Formats: sequence, structure tokens, C-alpha cells
Amino acid sequence: MRLFKTIILLFLGFLIFGSAGYFGYELFVKPGRIEKNDRKEKASAPAATPTPDPGAPEFDRLKKLQESGKPIEAREGLKSWIDAHPDSPLAVEGRRLLGSANMTLLFQQADNGGQCVMYTVVKGDSLARIAAKHKSNAELIQTANSLPSINLQIGQQLIIPSLDVSLEINREAKTLTTLDHGGYLKEYLLLSAPSSPKKAETIKSKVLDKVTSSGGKRVAFGDKAYSESERAILLTQAPPIVSPPPQAPITDATKESPTTPSTSPQLKPTMPGGYVLSSDDLRELFPLVSRNTPVIIH
Repeated sequence: MRLFKTIILLFLGFLIFGSAGYFGYELFVKPGRIEKNDRKEKASAPAATPTPDPGAPEFDRLKKLQESGKPIEAREGLKSWIDAHPDSPLAVEGRRLLGSANMTLLFQQADNGGQCVMYTVVKGDSLARIAAKHKSNAELIQTANSLPSINLQIGQQLIIPSLDVSLEINREAKTLTTLDHGGYLKEYLLLSAPSSPKKAETIKSKVLDKVTSSGGKRVAFGDKAYSESERAILLTQAPPIVSPPPQAPITDATKESPTTPSTSPQLKPTMPGGYVLSSDDLRELFPLVSRNTPVIIH
């Protein structure tokens, strides 16, 4: 009788604890193993093949056109390509290539894909007087003709660009876009820009003045120091367009000893306030704008 009771008790214990173990496995252990196995299968599965960009073949063709020295064909093709593929991953590079083609053709005569007219220098002419006649600016004419100085000779042939430039600044995207007669000319990346306000706000501004300076003193156009001077474009109702300060020259006192290298971190120059372009980009932009050039800031 005692043996029978012992067997019954063992059976009931097995039934109770075995059932608890089974349900514990089903509820807690098994789902974790399944999830772990699923992760392993996903990790070992081959990566999905990305969908090919339908505009890539034509883009490559246009890129090769530009590289082969055919900016006119590249420019017209890139305009159409960007309109047809605005969301393509290649769109940013497409705008860069279009900007490069536009700048290449900017100072070309009309029969070479540009929009410049020819002018013959007469007695009493100066770059400023010629600029006033054609509603241009003196530095733009000097740049277009690669003149080493502002001195002119009677009978000299000059190309006069016919531009109607405006600027659009996007604070969030940190881009500055130049437009000519309302059409895309070139896009520049801002190294730094004032923060966008919480409330969406569009500012209509214009170029107040163009300032060139050296050693804290203003440098006039035509001065020998003009080409190497620092530049700033002053805007109404907005911070200026500037470039980073030049890095301090390395002197004997600042050179590191070859046996005791410095452990201090390399500090970047502090960005000035305003819309900051690289020095090269600001030098390219500077002749394109004049006083009262329209500027829209988004």
C-alpha cells in the first residue's frame, strides 16, 4: 500500500512540475530561440540588390561629354536630365557638373555658347565707365578678360558679360545658389550659416556693398594689394557673406620639436559670423554680384 502511494505521489509530482516546465519552455525559451534563429538567417541572407538608377546611363554619357571638352552639349543635356530626375541620388553631382559647365561658358561670346558681347576700347574709357555703359561691374569685366590690371589700351577688344545675377541662400541646407536671369548658374556649399529660426521665415535682402580689406584697412579696386585682399559681401537685413580667416603662418616658435611631438589637438579656425564660403568660392562669387543684387534667404 505504501509503495502504491509513493508511486502515485511521484506521478503527480512529475505531472505538475513537468507541465510547468513544458509551459515555461513554450512561453519563454522557445520564442527566444526562434527569434535568435531568425536573426541568424537574416544576417546570412544575401543583401537585397539595390534598384538601378534609370537615369545613370544618360548621366554617365553627359559626364563624359563635359570631361571631353564639350560644355555646351553637356550643359543642355544636364538641364534636361536634372528636370527629368530631380530625386536621383546623382542629382547633387548633376547640379555640380551643370554649375561647372555654366561657369566655363559664362565668359564666352554668344556664338560659343555664352552671352557676352564684344566692345572696342575708345579714348577716355576705363573699366568703370565701360561697366556703367553696359550695366555691369568693373571687376566682372576684368575677370572675364583676365586683365592683369585695370589699365586699358585704345582699340583693345573686350568681352562684356551680360548677366542678371541673383542669390538664394538656404540656411537649413547650407547652400548658396547663384541665378542668372532667373535660371540656375551654380550652387555653393556654405561652411557655416546662422541657425534657421523656429518659425519659417523668408528674408528678401540685397547686396549693400562689397568690401575688400588687408590688415584691417580697406583696399580699393585697382590697388596692387586688391587681388590678395580679404573679401566680404554685405547684405541688408542679414549677416554678411564671408570666408574663414586665413590661418596664421607657421614660425620657428610654433614648429614642433621632432623629438617631442605635441599632444594638443589640432584646433580649427573659428568661423566668423555670417554665411561662410571657402575663400576660393567667395573669390569666384565676388565679381558676379554688384550693389543691389537681389538676395533671398530661406
